[in-house]
Amino acid sequence: MSTIELKIMKTTSKTMILLFLVLIVPVTALCATAATDRDTVETWEGSLRLFGNEPFTRVALVTDTGERWFLDMDEQELQQLWQKRRGRIRITGVPVIEEYAGREEHVIKVVKYSWIPEEK
Repeated sequence: MSTIELKIMKTTSKTMILLFLVLIVPVTALCATAATDRDTVETWEGSLRLFGNEPFTRVALVTDTGERWFLDMDEQELQQLWQKRRGRIRITGVPVIEEYAGREEHVIKVVKYSWIPEEK
């Protein structure tokens, strides 16, 4: 091999290593964030409300303090939940902030839910 070929190989190797490092750091940070999100399970109570206009409506839990949490769950199950709504509900899931229509929205990745019985 000539000296020029060796220099090209060294430059290419350095470039590949640099490219690898530039890509691996953000991916590692993203994975760490995702792992943290999965470990954070919380429970909220409130009532269900429908937001938006057809055909772009979204179901959300509104807490007693007025916080709005959109629900992320199986679409068919979400429709049944909305149709059978009755009073207060307790929802357990993972809180996530997602971008929707150019703004940040609070979302619950629903793990389970149960209706809160009315006290008489």
